[in-house]
Amino acid sequence: MRKTADGRIEETAVEARQGFLDRPVLAVLVIGTALVVIGFVVSWLVS
Repeated sequence: MRKTADGRIEETAVEARQGFLDRPVLAVLVIGTALVVIGFVVSWLVS
């Protein structure tokens, strides 16, 4: 993190999002999305 000449803080993309998209985070996102899709399919088939 560095400051520009006018005093503003300039961050890289990794610093701005506070970390990396690592395997556990990616797994939660994929599994959560899959469960939502399955839920929509089941509700569509039931109705």
